[in-house]
Amino acid sequence: MTSVRRTAALIALLVALLTYSASAVAVRSGGHNPPTRKLEAAFKVAGGLRVASNGCYPGPRRLAAAIRRWAHPDADVANGLGSLDRPGVVYVLRRNARCGRVRFALRDGGKVYLLDTSAGEVYVHGRERERLGAEARRGGRGPLRALELVTRDFFLTRPDRAKRLVVSCPKGKFPLGGGMIATPPLGADGEGVYPHSYERLGTQRGYHITALGIDPHPRRTAKREATIQVVCGLGLVPDSSPHRTVFVRRHKTNTAVAHCPAGQYLFSGGFQRTNFTTPFRTLGGNYITESRAISSTAWQVRAAAVSHDGGELTAIAYCARSPAPLITEVSASAPLPGWQAATATTPPCPPGLRLTAGGFSFNGSRDAFFAAGWINSDETWSATGFGFLGPAPALTAYGYCLAVSDAV
Repeated sequence: MTSVRRTAALIALLVALLTYSASAVAVRSGGHNPPTRKLEAAFKVAGGLRVASNGCYPGPRRLAAAIRRWAHPDADVANGLGSLDRPGVVYVLRRNARCGRVRFALRDGGKVYLLDTSAGEVYVHGRERERLGAEARRGGRGPLRALELVTRDFFLTRPDRAKRLVVSCPKGKFPLGGGMIATPPLGADGEGVYPHSYERLGTQRGYHITALGIDPHPRRTAKREATIQVVCGLGLVPDSSPHRTVFVRRHKTNTAVAHCPAGQYLFSGGFQRTNFTTPFRTLGGNYITESRAISSTAWQVRAAAVSHDGGELTAIAYCARSPAPLITEVSASAPLPGWQAATATTPPCPPGLRLTAGGFSFNGSRDAFFAAGWINSDETWSATGFGFLGPAPALTAYGYCLAVSDAV
């Protein structure tokens, strides 16, 4: 690609990334205050530049200048946290800058807000453990109980425009897992709604999916409804939510695995940061090909990239202290032909257990796109994919079941 074409592609990419709210960045804090929104806007610019370079963040000075230009908050470079001279300024920390990692800091109201791209979450310096502990106290630590499935409907009308979709738990309850189902179903050419992320929201007590419409023939794009689900309950909240981020280079694949700390077990998981658009028609990007538990303590995600650009990929594990493993898995597979849609649906959970989360796998194939995974009324889990680039050996749906107490 010539330098002119590369510059044009970069401009188009950054404009697309910043078209919708900066809070659409898939981080747990979700843009809930001005300092967080500034850092998330900086994060989006950094991600776009990393995609354009096929793997590396730019140097601190260049990155700060790009943040000022594209996201508009004041930005500068600092050696470390002791050098944050001006409040409200997004600082790129020189000491931690590497090809695959950047840290941002912002001082506001006597607090220092941090965003580490290797984790992808905003937090207040010195208070991360305090935040997790506070969630555990509010969650009424104890047996899992009082489960409830909550849904919220959204509409998507324009292709290749990502939209942040969030459904919240009722007051007093906390999220376990969630899903999405879209209507009408995928079209014969693959037109439909596809997710960039599936994640639990701790601070906002809900479930978040950033989704977009894909349409190979955009002149006749159909309006689609996306129903976002969250399973809410009492008693089970994470003691940790480890993240693992990798970069998927163009025309390549990559895998990220998030591991629970010692003494903790997995109860749910998810992914963030894929950035694909309609295959071969626009800039391309990376797309998820697997998101599932690979043991009682680890959540694995895989992605591939096509066309002009790659992108970042984050695996998330939600972990809680327990004397024994928490999840019981159910699964089922279905064939996935090329240029067709397929759905796999698990059996119900064993007696005494309830379905609270799910995942999927294309079993090593990079030729299909994941469209949706959702909880059915009979508490089975379904996953749907489309063979955009060819057939997959199989589409496997994984459902995760937890023991639930009768106590309220």
